[in-house]
Amino acid sequence: MNVSERRLCVFFEAGRTRYAIEATSVVEVARATQDEETLRGHLAIRDLSTLLGGDAEERPGTIVLLDTSPTVAARTKRVDGVFDAAPHLMLPLPNRLVHLVAPVVKQGLVSEAGLSFELDAAEIPRGLPRQAKQLELATTTAKGPCLMFESGALKLALPLADVSQVASKGPMFNAAPGVGSFVGVLMHQQRLVPAFSLTGAEAEALLVVIELQSGPVALSASRAHGVKSPEALGEAQVIDAVATFG
Repeated sequence: MNVSERRLCVFFEAGRTRYAIEATSVVEVARATQDEETLRGHLAIRDLSTLLGGDAEERPGTIVLLDTSPTVAARTKRVDGVFDAAPHLMLPLPNRLVHLVAPVVKQGLVSEAGLSFELDAAEIPRGLPRQAKQLELATTTAKGPCLMFESGALKLALPLADVSQVASKGPMFNAAPGVGSFVGVLMHQQRLVPAFSLTGAEAEALLVVIELQSGPVALSASRAHGVKSPEALGEAQVIDAVATFG
């Protein structure tokens, strides 16, 4: 690979989320101190996690000075390094994710280390709204076999025809920066799949991928009980996926 074909990006974490940004947009990376609120006494330090709709960053963290307008001194959790992103798999945002994270997040970058969100430096000063909306569960009557599972204290089921896969949360899952029902993004079959929780908590150990006509979504689950007949579902609520996700 020629030097001209390389695309260097700074990879880092902010809050619970992994990000990448083109190295040409980064002016400086500096160590932070526990109580530091300005960079060299004149530029206010902003928690990137908060700017992107999440909670306050762990301190002291690492400061990433961004070449934006206005200039942003962003406190991040840690910087993992500068790597060539040219070989990484690049995945576009599906429509459902565009409404949640664009234009600050441009696309997904996938490597052996996992899924990261690539940021558009020019959009960072605008930030992202805090996602606090809760998903409203719509239910239906089971007419055939269902996948039965748990999420928090909820006992749930999905018609088997709606289920694509039950995946473990791993490096191909990246947590969302905010709060609310939108808990992250899963790479599934080389697509970015938005993941949601019906309990308002962080993503649990499992992700149930649901195929909708509008595109796939995933539901957080703590435990899967396998395929059950309608008679064996007990008090589990059968999810109407179309009505729940719109």
